[in-house]
Amino acid sequence: MKFHTDQSKENTKNYYGWVIASFGNMVIALTTITSFQGTGFFLKAFEEQKNWSRTLISGASSFARAESALLGPVEGFLLEKFGVKRIMVIGNFIAAFGFVLMAYTDTVLQLFFAYFFVSFGSALCGWLPIMTLMNMWFEKNKTFAMAFSITGTHIGGWVAPLLAFCLFTFGIKNTALFISVVFILFSPLSFFIVRDKTNFTKNKLSTKQNKKKFSFRINLNPEIKKQLTQRPFWIIAFTHMCSTTSIVTLTTHLPAHITDLGFSVTTAGYIVSIFSTVGIFSQYIAGYTADKYGKKYILLIFLLFQVSALVVLSIFETWTGLVFFAILWGIGFGGRTPVITAIRGDYFHPSVFATLFGFSGIIINIGTTAGPIIAGILYDNTGSYEIAFRGLYIIAFIGCLLLLTLPTKNKIQNLEK
Repeated sequence: MKFHTDQSKENTKNYYGWVIASFGNMVIALTTITSFQGTGFFLKAFEEQKNWSRTLISGASSFARAESALLGPVEGFLLEKFGVKRIMVIGNFIAAFGFVLMAYTDTVLQLFFAYFFVSFGSALCGWLPIMTLMNMWFEKNKTFAMAFSITGTHIGGWVAPLLAFCLFTFGIKNTALFISVVFILFSPLSFFIVRDKTNFTKNKLSTKQNKKKFSFRINLNPEIKKQLTQRPFWIIAFTHMCSTTSIVTLTTHLPAHITDLGFSVTTAGYIVSIFSTVGIFSQYIAGYTADKYGKKYILLIFLLFQVSALVVLSIFETWTGLVFFAILWGIGFGGRTPVITAIRGDYFHPSVFATLFGFSGIIINIGTTAGPIIAGILYDNTGSYEIAFRGLYIIAFIGCLLLLTLPTKNKIQNLEK
């Protein structure tokens, strides 16, 4: 089949953007199960095999999040400066190196360094590059395209029971080395499949001129300065932080919490698989409805499902309660993810999408860095996650209230006139 790159025909099956979205599925599935959903399983394995406290172990994940906060703008700038393809190729090798370090980790300090490279490499080859590509290649179907590529998040969740089995059967070393090989194989795939699309539908000439002026000073683009002074950037970033804090904290501590209730680590993997399966249907519904009816209130609905799931998790300790949590969490987490990403495309020009997303990462990672550590401290001091889970649903609800203050795009345009 011959593919075309004409964005006006993005609804056709031979539009190349859908090829990239399909590849994005695989990339995000890999980074999800290894450095996102799989984090809690790795940390549980280190807890049992090394007898380290949960505060120390969760600190490794939080350290990686802090690194992402500091390097987020740099990651976005690198994508726009050198192109997504080149950065993804390099990112796969960096992530592979991180897992090699993890395979030979004997101290907490070594674990911190391993997670640094895993997180940095995954960021350069995973979520942000794929979302940047979807923002470049799609206009009318942007949210749906993002939802389609984000399916990889839930596909990765299906692998969670297998990851748990491998970690506790074959050990951390063998599992980590195998994952490093997979990342290396994805590097040439990224080189041959990914195509950067620079012919933006708006401000094409000014974008090219800005690229010529770019140096390693990220703030030279006037569009970035403009957006950083406007409310939508900050409202979206803080709303994103409030919802993502609970997501990252649970990826770190949920397997441990479920085993504390008397269930096996593999059973924890089944819970991840349940909300991952529900999330697939939820994200497609979200992608379709957000493109058709508008993103703000569709996003609010899914954020409220996320809050409800956290309330259930903090109250019930039975298998039925965990399944109920997984269903609600799958609806909320699955639906909010593509919409909270795509909504930025309504306010930010494609030429600065990646860099502004990187800047918002500084804010987002305040919560994602602190959340796992605080939850670990509360557990080590109280022997329970009850207080931590209560705090998470309060923060998530605050995010819902913040979203209500987001002005519509039309109002912003009228003010600018």
